[in-house]
Order: sequence, then C-alpha cells, then structure tokens
Amino acid sequence: MRLNRYLALCGLGSRRKCEELILTGQVNVNDSIITGLATQVDESDRVTVDGRNVVPQKYIYFLLNKPAGYITTVREQFGRDKVIDLIGDVPVKPVGRLDTATTGVLLLTNDGELLFRLTHPKYEIARVYQGTVLGIVTEEFKNVVANGVDIGDGQIAHGRILEIRYQQAYSRITLELKEGMNREVRRIFEALGHKVISLDRVSFAGIQYSGLERGQFRALTITEVDRLKAQVGIIQH
Repeated sequence: MRLNRYLALCGLGSRRKCEELILTGQVNVNDSIITGLATQVDESDRVTVDGRNVVPQKYIYFLLNKPAGYITTVREQFGRDKVIDLIGDVPVKPVGRLDTATTGVLLLTNDGELLFRLTHPKYEIARVYQGTVLGIVTEEFKNVVANGVDIGDGQIAHGRILEIRYQQAYSRITLELKEGMNREVRRIFEALGHKVISLDRVSFAGIQYSGLERGQFRALTITEVDRLKAQVGIIQH
C-alpha cells in the first residue's frame, strides 16, 4: 500500500498529515529516509517515524469535530461532501449519524462490536446537544421532554433539558438524549413548535471535542477507548 495510507492506519492522522510527515523527512523505511509520496510498503517493511516504530492498528478510533454541510454516510451517489472525506483513506465508519446541518462530536471506528453497542438503544449512551431554537422555551418544557414527546412515526422521544438560556427571541438549550433516534433533537423541538436554528453535539458517551476546530480530528486515547468499552460492557483482556 502507499506509505501515507500505511501511516494513517498506524493512527498518525489524516492522509494530508501523513504526507507532511513524509515530505519533511520524518519517515524511515528500512532505515532509509523516505520523502516520495508514491512509496509503496508492505507488512515486511520496517517503518519508523522520528525514530519510533509504527505498525498499523487492528482497530482505529477517531474523534471528529464535524462541520456543517457534511453527510455521515460512507457512500454518496450525488457527489455531496462526506465526513469520511475529512479523515482520508482510512477504513473507518461513523458511529451513528449527525444530519448535514448538525455539527460537533462524531466518533469513527473500524471496531464493529463497539460501533454496534454504542448505537444500540439498550446501552443508553448519553448524547449532549446545544441548540438554538426560535421562540422562548419555558421551564415547563423540562417536564414535557422528560415525560416524552411524540415525534411522529409512532416514536416517543425522552430527554433531559440541562440548561435554558435566552437571547432576544431565541432560546439556547442544552439537552441530553440516550435513545439515538433519527434527527431526534430537531423532531422534539419541531413537535413542540420551535424551529431549530443551529445544533451542535458537544458530547457523545462523555467524549468532547475540546481543542479541535471544525473539520479537525484526532485519535482517541487508550483511556477514552477503555471508557467507551466499559460503558457498553465490553470486557478488556
């Protein structure tokens, strides 16, 4: 495979980031400095970055601060921008979905078991959103949302409003959900008569995007991965 893809599979960042590592002479293959982007490597080659051996990871875990305008499907037949394009040539899938206009925390991985459990309602993974809606959301909405809102298609959404702040004719809401239904936040507020102006997911399973600009991503730490697995009952060996 091409060297930049090999480095990405080692968890060293996006394809562009890996190309920078190559072009700046930080990558050695079999003890030779490599600066050619077309270089091919295989499993028998010894690859080091700044003197440290690197090998492709069996499982990859990324955190992306999703920008607006990107869809979370892996394949797209209409030419729209996909979040996977921001990651580069790395075989990961989004953990659940954020609609095109929604920004914020999106995890991506090739660990199928963890992906399945994080998106299954049984495990009640907490998702925290901050949204701006048109109109004044009163304190009584906390009870309404907690008791369940009919969002159509026979679905009842439950959530917990953590904070309400006001700015002129708008309300800024911090809301926690655990069910993960499609477009759940928007459908809750639309059902209650409030148009969503903007929506940002600030936390998923306790993971936040602090320090990442929109469109940037990073590998999850070992501690973060362990915490995710603990939340869904995956036993560590």
